[in-house]
Amino acid sequence: MKSNFIIICLLLLTMLACKDSHNMLEFDIADSYVYFALPDDNTKSVERYIDSTYYSFSLDENIAITEKILKIPVHIGGTAADKDRMYALVVDGASQYDPDMIKLTSPVIKAGKYNDTLYVTVKRDPYLLTNQMVLHLGLQANDDFKVGNVHNSTMKIVVDDILREPKWWNTWKNYFGPFKKEVFQKWMQLYYLGADPSPELGGNNPGPFYYWDNMPSYANADSYPVTFNYITILKQFFENNVVYPNGDTTQERILLP
Repeated sequence: MKSNFIIICLLLLTMLACKDSHNMLEFDIADSYVYFALPDDNTKSVERYIDSTYYSFSLDENIAITEKILKIPVHIGGTAADKDRMYALVVDGASQYDPDMIKLTSPVIKAGKYNDTLYVTVKRDPYLLTNQMVLHLGLQANDDFKVGNVHNSTMKIVVDDILREPKWWNTWKNYFGPFKKEVFQKWMQLYYLGADPSPELGGNNPGPFYYWDNMPSYANADSYPVTFNYITILKQFFENNVVYPNGDTTQERILLP
């Protein structure tokens, strides 16, 4: 009886496996497949690569930046070739962008390579101060490549120049004052990752841990002396340099509390 039960179980598993195989994409080793391969920093994610990315000029530590080159890795499955091969890249009609603001490099996989990079250059235009640019890129089959992983056959790129008040600002408002983008931008320059060597207080993360995008959870000079030292430098900067909100001289100059 026991042996019969085992045989029945094996037959059921075989039937299920055959059923599942019909839902899988079939790959031919003689073909080459192309897909976007932008790594997902979330190690718990089911997918290895992400299908969208966001960039804001306002959060770039180089506040004088005039254009940004976004790098989108492109990989292939199958075999490499002894010649350059073009893959079919299209801009979806759902995109919201000004063609004069962007430039794409040629969609090519070089000879002997299994991966390459698509470079997307975006100009810093005043339009981005109040609007988002949304670019939908898609891969299509051509004579050289078939489309690989369906999840990674499209890439959504969102770009703006809108500086939003960070969640931590209210906690530190007594030292930074009401939110002003000029103060935040200067703080990003001063308190970058690596400026403060302190490890996580009460945690297991080594230093450097704190920076402008990962501020301490509460404002206390005894607990976070390095952070407060940089706040003193920030305050001194605005005392020594006359800066107006949005460059508007009709308003009061910016000074920290």
